[in-house]
Amino acid sequence: MKRRTEQAIRVAALFIMSLAFCYVLRAQSPDRRLISGEWLQANLNLPNLRVIDMRADIRDYWSGHIPGAVYLDETVLRWPQNGVPGRLIPAEILTRLLEEMGIDHKTTIIIYTEINNYRATYLAWALDYIRHSSWAILDGGFNRWKSENRPVSRDYPVLSRKSYGQKVNPDESVRVLLDQVRNRDHRTTVLLDVRSAELFSGERGNWKRNGHIPGAVNIFWASFLKEDGTWKDLRMIAENLKEMGITPDRTIIVSCGQGLMASHTYLTLKYLLNYPRVQLYDGSFNEWSNRDDLPVETSRR
Repeated sequence: MKRRTEQAIRVAALFIMSLAFCYVLRAQSPDRRLISGEWLQANLNLPNLRVIDMRADIRDYWSGHIPGAVYLDETVLRWPQNGVPGRLIPAEILTRLLEEMGIDHKTTIIIYTEINNYRATYLAWALDYIRHSSWAILDGGFNRWKSENRPVSRDYPVLSRKSYGQKVNPDESVRVLLDQVRNRDHRTTVLLDVRSAELFSGERGNWKRNGHIPGAVNIFWASFLKEDGTWKDLRMIAENLKEMGITPDRTIIVSCGQGLMASHTYLTLKYLLNYPRVQLYDGSFNEWSNRDDLPVETSRR
């Protein structure tokens, strides 16, 4: 009886801590997807929490990382499909990858890079795609964490593989394919290309054909950010988008070279500006430009 009582108390405690996490995560910021270093440091030992380091160079991870963080190279999330490189891995492969990192469908995932860049947001979008809703990004990334003199470790976490514990039913509303882009309704849908102006116009680029998808509008993804990687005033961003016809009443398809930069804009529009219909075309210009039967434009408009 005593043992059962102790087990019941532990289960109740875990449940209360999970509720507390949800409450505090929601309180972090209006978008609920950015958390502070202060919160993360205070909750590193929270049950069923996994921190993922997605900085560009694994040597940075070796040199020091947030305690308990597991390293994930962004390129692991993409592979060729039908000869097209750089597509998101299938949902079942992504789920297996999460399992190897000790993640199940109830795990809260905290992602960080050097600053607020697109490697973290690409994983966040992929998690949206498989309906893994409990995730957040460490605002300011490792650079801010270290500048605030928070703890750093060189130890690898001790992980055991978990079963994800739930069949994945991908959310196709956050992802579009080539035919959907080609057949989009121009009256209700905006195709937003977030590459640099030079890539958009075709002045630069390494694709078979340079330029952009006809009908796309262009704004550089990093133009939403300050030099330190934090977002500019969101009201100003919204006003600039409105002047371009990018408004919440329309469906916004974000595109770039291969879906990475577009994922950052996906997060900005969907979670910071609360646009209700934001989709990512991960094939992007990488896929479109190689199809000789599809038109490409080179103007800067």
